[in-house]
Amino acid sequence: MWVWQFNPYAIPLFVGSIPVISFALVAWRHRSNRAARFFLAFAMGVAGFMLTYALELLSATLPLMLFWLRLEYIFSLSIPVFWLMFILAYTGRDSWLIPRRIALLFAVPTLHLFAVWTNDYHGLNWATVGTQTVGNITLFARTHGLMFYIGTAYLYGVILAATIVMALFVARSPSLYRGQIASLILGVIFFWLGSVLTITGLTIVPELDLTPFGAALACVPIAWSLFHYRLLDIVPAAHSAIVNNMADAVIVIDSHNRLIALNPAAENLLDARAARFIGQPVECIFADNLDLVERYRDVQETQGEMVFGAGGDQRFYDLRISPFHNRRGETTGRIVVLRDVTRSRQAEAMIRRYATELEERNNELDAFGHTIAHDLKAPLATIQGYADIMLEFDSENLNPQVHQYIQNIRRSSVKMMEMVNELLQLANVREIGSVVTPVEMTSVANAAADRFQDEIKNRGIQMNIMPAMPPALGHALWLEEVFANLISNAIKYIGKDNPAPCITIRGRKEADGVIYEVQDNGLGIAPQDQEQLFKMFARFHQGEASGLGLGLSICLRIVKRLNGRVGVESRPGEGSTFWFKLPAPAEAAD
Repeated sequence: MWVWQFNPYAIPLFVGSIPVISFALVAWRHRSNRAARFFLAFAMGVAGFMLTYALELLSATLPLMLFWLRLEYIFSLSIPVFWLMFILAYTGRDSWLIPRRIALLFAVPTLHLFAVWTNDYHGLNWATVGTQTVGNITLFARTHGLMFYIGTAYLYGVILAATIVMALFVARSPSLYRGQIASLILGVIFFWLGSVLTITGLTIVPELDLTPFGAALACVPIAWSLFHYRLLDIVPAAHSAIVNNMADAVIVIDSHNRLIALNPAAENLLDARAARFIGQPVECIFADNLDLVERYRDVQETQGEMVFGAGGDQRFYDLRISPFHNRRGETTGRIVVLRDVTRSRQAEAMIRRYATELEERNNELDAFGHTIAHDLKAPLATIQGYADIMLEFDSENLNPQVHQYIQNIRRSSVKMMEMVNELLQLANVREIGSVVTPVEMTSVANAAADRFQDEIKNRGIQMNIMPAMPPALGHALWLEEVFANLISNAIKYIGKDNPAPCITIRGRKEADGVIYEVQDNGLGIAPQDQEQLFKMFARFHQGEASGLGLGLSICLRIVKRLNGRVGVESRPGEGSTFWFKLPAPAEAAD
């Protein structure tokens, strides 16, 4: 029969359960963290224990008291186990918590709970049960059986194990985590104290269980740890996992230059075990680099470099020293981080070596180019000199046609001399801006076409050059060479049997520059061959024309040097259009 009574001792339990439930809600928001999930189970166990005992205190009959008491055991027997699981996960030992071991942890509480619900048949948990009236309040009275003491001893052992784990962790934790753990230990002491006072009978009110009240008092330090120290946000296990798995070596030194901590990367670097050197002067682990120890002994914050080893085993480390402070802002030590930068240093040395070799090769190429140019200039000067002599001293006796041939020889030698000088300039120029000017492209195209006037005439090619083509930024003699190579290419592949060969040169302004085209109605180029056109020694239709296949590659190099682009549009049997695009001069860009 559900008969209730007023019991003032139930009030603090109802009130105390509210913050405990709020703890559970905080843990729920962090449930992706395994430690938070165990804390959630612990908090729900404590809240359930407090509420069911409060309902037991409000019950006025023995059957109703036994009902709530049996429910109460479901929570009270699980609280210490969940607490141990939380502490193990919190301190980074949750790898121990595999399903089989968790089942073993709950084995004794499960057996104890079974004894509670079947106590009427064996009396293992309560030897006797009844009620006792204290003032106007009726309380549950009992004498304990064997299973009660076995189960209680087991739970005390679980709590003791959790406390030992916390104490060991405190000894080697930073101050932030020491504050967290100290608050948790204080909460356990309240919980434990209430249980011990109840079992020993040292309570002020007979038969009043102080364990739930101890749980209520434990809320205060747990709340402090949860909200002040951000218990579930700053978990030591996560901190340890991050530091221990860092590839960088981390060394922590106190204000007296004694070693506080080393991560595994630092142990590997220094060939030292952390436990051996904790508390020792930093010189112990830097015995081979005492000069660096002296250099940075009193430096609070800096960046530098350390070198370990010698010869081929030499390794370079980026050194960073940063201070750390206590809660009052006082400097209590330094953190030294060593990052292995050997590969980057080796790469930098390799780049410098390659740059030196490249400079040497460029110098060799420049010397080679000057030598070749000198060797070319000498015979060209000889040709030009003999042509001048013949024209000056024997021009009256020369056949008009022979006279024209000699003039062509002289003009070609002069042009060749200019080309050699300009190609030398192209090879030597480092800043292209020193030679780039606005160029009138129509005159440049005409000059290039004049080189091939005999071939054009003999083959009956119609040459169309657009008058007043828009100017572009470039260098006249280089661009004349571009046009000359494109015209030469068009003549070669215009087709021997072409009934009306035609070459057209035109130019037009576009938004991003000026484009020039050299179009022919010759053989055309297959799509699969077009990608190879501008490579050195590339030749097609070899039965139609001879050559080395260098002309188009020269065009590509010159146009790229002038910050331009080249391309081709062609179909087999329909001719080709070679184009190049150059920047427009400022006055022509409008």
